[in-house]
Amino acid sequence: MYRGNAFPKEYLDNAFVGDAGGNLVHRKVLLPDDVGLKAQRGPGEENVEFMASKDTWFRPVQFANAPDGTLYVIDMYRETIEHPWSLPSSIKQFLDLNSGNDRGRIYRVVPDGYKQPALPHLDKTSTKELVATLESPNGWYRDTASRLLNERQDKSAVPDLVKLLKNSKSALGRLQALCTLDGLNSLKEEQVLIGLNDTEAHVREHAIKLSEKFVKKSMASKKLWSRLQNLASDPSINVRYQLAFTLGELKNEGRIQVLSVIVKQDAQSSWVQAAVLSSLTEGASEMFGTVARDEAFTKNKSGQEFLLQLVSLVGAKNNQQEVAQVLAFISKSHDDALTFSLVRSLGDGLQKSGGSLVKSDTQGALKGIFAQASKVAADSKADEATRAQAIQLLAFTEYKVSGATLVSLLDKSQPQMIQMAAVTTLARFNDAEVANELIKQWPKSAPRVKSEIMSVLLGRPERATALLNTIAGGTMQPTDLTTAQIKFLRNHHDAEVHKLAAKVFANFKEKKRQDVIDAYQSALNLNGEAAKGKEIYLQRCSSCHRLGGNGYQLGPDLVTVKNTGKEKMLVNILDPNREIAPAYIAFQIETKDDESLVGIIASETTSSITVRQAFGKEDNLMRSKIKSMQSQGQSLMPEGLEQGLTPQDFANLLEYISTADAGPAAEAKK
Repeated sequence: MYRGNAFPKEYLDNAFVGDAGGNLVHRKVLLPDDVGLKAQRGPGEENVEFMASKDTWFRPVQFANAPDGTLYVIDMYRETIEHPWSLPSSIKQFLDLNSGNDRGRIYRVVPDGYKQPALPHLDKTSTKELVATLESPNGWYRDTASRLLNERQDKSAVPDLVKLLKNSKSALGRLQALCTLDGLNSLKEEQVLIGLNDTEAHVREHAIKLSEKFVKKSMASKKLWSRLQNLASDPSINVRYQLAFTLGELKNEGRIQVLSVIVKQDAQSSWVQAAVLSSLTEGASEMFGTVARDEAFTKNKSGQEFLLQLVSLVGAKNNQQEVAQVLAFISKSHDDALTFSLVRSLGDGLQKSGGSLVKSDTQGALKGIFAQASKVAADSKADEATRAQAIQLLAFTEYKVSGATLVSLLDKSQPQMIQMAAVTTLARFNDAEVANELIKQWPKSAPRVKSEIMSVLLGRPERATALLNTIAGGTMQPTDLTTAQIKFLRNHHDAEVHKLAAKVFANFKEKKRQDVIDAYQSALNLNGEAAKGKEIYLQRCSSCHRLGGNGYQLGPDLVTVKNTGKEKMLVNILDPNREIAPAYIAFQIETKDDESLVGIIASETTSSITVRQAFGKEDNLMRSKIKSMQSQGQSLMPEGLEQGLTPQDFANLLEYISTADAGPAAEAKK
């Protein structure tokens, strides 16, 4: 991030990115986007790069803001930058992978006509001069002056810092003064109030954060609270975002009302929603009552998404009075889709706390809702999305009550969305009949439904046993499972499943991947047809990879690998475990409820993880519910993709991957 003062103003706060493989430096202009930022090419650089070299050893890997306001570019300078795993052996044998390890360069990039100014020695500068330096247009100067002031802890700086905070024409100077006062343990509430009234949003944002230091026993003073309340309508979303977090530290009267003002204004922002929810460890039901009465908010998609998370939070707290209040409100709703989704979210929240909908429904509000859900689920004329919500809600009934309805919805005449919803709902029941019904549907199901069925069958020991018995009987084949799934069964924690898997897969031998690669080398010498290759991609690759605006992101986006060349792509497809980036390693997760999942870790927090599987399926698991989580040391991508394909088919597939663009959605996002 360039923070110097030697370049023209339009370069300030630009991002500079080194592309070591492409021998270039890319510049991005950053623009506000919700709470975050979006990046675009700089003017005049639509088709060129900020810095590029014909020297193929040029490897820019790091940058630094220089004291004189210029930009340093650190060049690793290597002949080969690729990881050895990324190189086909036919190429690697001719390379010296250590070539250049005794070299390196540092470039100093300056604008035309630049003359270096005299450089002061800040370590010998007086405290008063350091304070003045905090409003320098050079970021290196500001940071260094701030660091030295904090190291010296010279309290004589305080009067000058207060003066700077009040009078500086530099917003960055005022911000540095505020933070340095804090670093000197000399910040007062009156100075925070000055910051809260600043004309610059970033100063107000940081002042809100610093105001938390003056909260005593979860209460802000009258003056401070009055100003914080007013900031709920601040024109800057970043200010409102920080305020939402800070309100979680307070218990002042009217706190929930202030949070509701923020979320109503910024419901479209997932960031702000998360900030508001993080501040509702107390008051979730009060917030629900406040926003749920706003008809415009409840009809808005973003508002509904917030309500779902809010209701789940109420359920997770499992306060019977709060749950009863929410159920009473939901039962009066005339919007079936919203009713079904809210009850489901409440039920999910209750399950996290060890509660249940049935136990919490002391007033019998759910009886009519479940009856309506069963009716809508079976109604082929009803809206598909509403039907799906109704089906998912039936997971909170019993199998003997809803099983027949759900099984009937597995029929291939039903829309795929309905079949998928039925499968995921059946997965919530532990009854033995579930596995048998899903196995019956397997031969008739589409690939995406099959993927979901397989996940369910692998999910519990009794279902895995039924699956293995079916394979042993010949109705299903070992090739219906991926390598990762077979490995999962062979190493299953349940002794009976482990023993049965060893027997069923005793004669299943995996081909040596190098032999397969050698057999398909001829594909590299054939002319491929991209149109035919796209058909193969959609059939075999789109469940886990995005390309040309199609597919799901489980493995790498294929646009990012197309430039590696056809030979490298062929090796990666035929031997997916030869080189695996850490983000795509398969994990086996066992829960305390005796359920199992195999997938990649899409994201994780201190309290939960999100497991991603094929076709974009994601499961969020609380860490407190996880019994074990173990890396399988291999990719989720199955070996054996070549089955049924000829070298010409591979030539077609490689041609499509090499020539397809990112697709309209990806381009718009970029």
